[in-house]
Amino acid sequence: MRLRPDLAFFPLDDEVVVFSEEAQCIIGLNASAALLVRRIQAGTPVSMIERELVAGGMASSEEATRWLSTILDALSSHGMLANKPTPKALSMGTEDTDERLASRIAMMPPYAPFEPATEGRYRLLDTCALIRFAMVEQAQIVNAVIGHLATDNKSEPTVVIDIDGKAYVRRGPVRSYIYRNGEPVEFATGLHRLAPTVKGVLWQSAVNAHGFLFYIHAGAVGSGENCILLPAAAGSGKSSLTAALTQRGFRYFSDEVTLIEPTTFRVPPVPLAICVKSTGWDVIARYYPEIRGIVSHQRMDGKIVRYVPPPAATIQQTSALVSHIIFPRYDKDGPTELKAIARSEAARRLMDECLAHKRLGRENVAELIRWIAGIDCYALTFSSLDEAAELVAQATARKT
Repeated sequence: MRLRPDLAFFPLDDEVVVFSEEAQCIIGLNASAALLVRRIQAGTPVSMIERELVAGGMASSEEATRWLSTILDALSSHGMLANKPTPKALSMGTEDTDERLASRIAMMPPYAPFEPATEGRYRLLDTCALIRFAMVEQAQIVNAVIGHLATDNKSEPTVVIDIDGKAYVRRGPVRSYIYRNGEPVEFATGLHRLAPTVKGVLWQSAVNAHGFLFYIHAGAVGSGENCILLPAAAGSGKSSLTAALTQRGFRYFSDEVTLIEPTTFRVPPVPLAICVKSTGWDVIARYYPEIRGIVSHQRMDGKIVRYVPPPAATIQQTSALVSHIIFPRYDKDGPTELKAIARSEAARRLMDECLAHKRLGRENVAELIRWIAGIDCYALTFSSLDEAAELVAQATARKT
């Protein structure tokens, strides 16, 4: 059993973060596990380490085998074993979605200039998008989702998005072809599918044009001079928690997209509308009753959603430093509790929610460790959204 020779070990509190530049992966280990990994890296056979653990009274034979197996499985899953392939590079989508998108683009006609019925400019991050609509109805449905990002017509566009529209069967649904700077990027059949698709094109354009180090699947809200990250997988309740926190006075950064900028590790606001799946409409209505009258949309994944634009007064205008990282997880049958976690575990979990990053080297991983060393990190399990928001407010008030 051989480890990759490029493994670098970074102490973090009483634990250790391990990084492989070749695998472009980071994992957190407690001090004991890190010591064992160092011994494996030095060439000590795993069987000898197991015998030493038993002889020293630190574990039974079965426990030693299980302990080392768990450590090696973690290293293997992150591509840190020399005889295992490196993980695939992160991208904005999966291989399946990229292939599906390519096949859809191949179905689109080449861009042809048309006379727009209306147009508008929208600002997100450093991007000013001029969107030209072939039909007024397209603009109406899209503005329900991104209209709060509209800016004045004097802004110079950095990207042009054209939305052509054709009824492809008599009296049938409108098929909207979407082009970015004259290149086909996607289409939507039916106006009920158009706005999520346009939102995605605008979001992707803005993120790709911004200089970020990490692109994290996370909500973010502002508290005092800082911000709080809420990284979590889909279905964990982060959008609901973001909405509840914003309603009780936190500033709105984003409900699902967090960029961490290089060197400064500041987080810029990405104030896209809060996306709420149909299962969450009743919950969000307690905070934003207007959701009951908002038009529904269908995303490309088939989910029926509604978008709640954040109130203008709540939107954060400038980037901020992170004071807390809280990993939320909704469990309808569990208790609502907030527990501090080791920063090495937080670093690993943060990278698990990382959708894309620039190529990492020892220097910027060392910067990452220095950054997270000053952040309070928690795991939040909740069944009550109100109680969860109160716990977050209490925990973050102690530091801001």
